[in-house]
Amino acid sequence: MRVVVVAASVTLGALMCLVQACSSDGEATQGEPDSGSPDPGTSSGLPGSSGTSGTSGTSGTSGTSGTSGTSGTSGTSGGTDAGDAATEAGDAGKSAMTFFVTSTPGGTGGNLGGLAGADAKCKTLATAAGGGDHTWRAYLSTNTNNGGTLVNAKDRIGAGPWKNKAGATIPTTLHTANLPAALLLDEKGAAVPLNRHDILSGSNVDGTAANNNNCQNWTSANQGQARVGHTDSDTTGQNQDRWNSAHEVGCSANAMLGANGEGRLFCFAID
Repeated sequence: MRVVVVAASVTLGALMCLVQACSSDGEATQGEPDSGSPDPGTSSGLPGSSGTSGTSGTSGTSGTSGTSGTSGTSGTSGGTDAGDAATEAGDAGKSAMTFFVTSTPGGTGGNLGGLAGADAKCKTLATAAGGGDHTWRAYLSTNTNNGGTLVNAKDRIGAGPWKNKAGATIPTTLHTANLPAALLLDEKGAAVPLNRHDILSGSNVDGTAANNNNCQNWTSANQGQARVGHTDSDTTGQNQDRWNSAHEVGCSANAMLGANGEGRLFCFAID
């Protein structure tokens, strides 16, 4: 009886071992698919390579076309235009008129208050006509008589050329060629009346002092005489007539009126 029980125990133990072995084999067989699990992972990784398409982002370099914005520098040309405009305005800063014949007498007969008084007369009339922004000089000569100083009218008036009220040019050849009446306008742009065509100068044709013919250097209305020019010298037909030198007259106001004059002056701007 004991032998049968032992044998049965052995047989039962053998069966248990067989069952355990089979179980372990089954688990190993089920584990084999796990080794294949990387395959799906690999296949999912392949689409990830599409991420390299991100390099297309370099197309963003087209943004460099924005450099066309440098065309905005054309705006600086506007500054140049403004500068040009400013420069043009500066060139035209002073009034255009730089020559005229006075519309009224320079003083009382030949007494003009000297050269300074005559210059002041030119300045006053020029200012009233809008030309006060210039430095004005009367076209007059003096000499050493009566304690005076030799001054030639041609040296008082600047280099020229000059402009009359109408904008016409007074040429720099005024001492070698005669000036026509059409150029010799007063500060208002009017022609000088024929009965007032004598204009004081004290000068020769070449602009130098005509001896003592200057009413005591433009300080006397009763002594001496004065050299005068004619505003209409190009129409008189007399060869000796010139705009700045024609004949002598007395220094009184009445003497000047009797000779078709009243003591008017030629005025030139020197700037």
